[in-house]
Amino acid sequence: MNFERIKAAIPAPPPGPGRKSVIRLRPDVAEVVVDCVLRRRQFADIAKRCAVDIETLATFRKNYITPEVEKVVRAEATLTERRAVDSVINEAQDDVSKGILGIINEQKALYRALKAKVEEEGRDLEDLLPGLAQLLRDQTKTHEAMLKTYSLLKDKTTVMVSLNEHPDAAPLLDALFLLFTENPAAGLRFREIMQAKRITLDVA
Repeated sequence: MNFERIKAAIPAPPPGPGRKSVIRLRPDVAEVVVDCVLRRRQFADIAKRCAVDIETLATFRKNYITPEVEKVVRAEATLTERRAVDSVINEAQDDVSKGILGIINEQKALYRALKAKVEEEGRDLEDLLPGLAQLLRDQTKTHEAMLKTYSLLKDKTTVMVSLNEHPDAAPLLDALFLLFTENPAAGLRFREIMQAKRITLDVA
């Protein structure tokens, strides 16, 4: 993930002698932003990591994590996922290519052995045909199976995205956060229900 691109998208601290955001001034501010946008950690854990309270983190999110910043983060996350999938597919393709090359080498070795038997031992080629035909059939099946495996891997690869990383989750969680800030009792009851049903959503 290109953290420099993300950091460049974050608004600069306002000029003047006023109090600066301690989170915005952190060298790893881009990682903090990614954690917030993608919900990779609980807000309470992010605040603890930054040595601030949850209200300070909420203020930072409001002032610095703009819709444009969120777009950049999600774009980088998508690119990272695609690169990971491409890497898996490329590795599988390499394995398939090596397997096919092995089959070809076996066929060459078999051809040389048969040729030697015919030329040096005077064997009748017809005596060797049944074994050759069987081996070629086996190699063809292996070849087809490898190509089928590669095709399935390439065309059916699925990237699993957690609910917290879904694009529609961020606005919902932000709305819930504001609601529970205004209505603490509702927030407590909501968390009790979430814990009872073992659902992980970070709206603390």
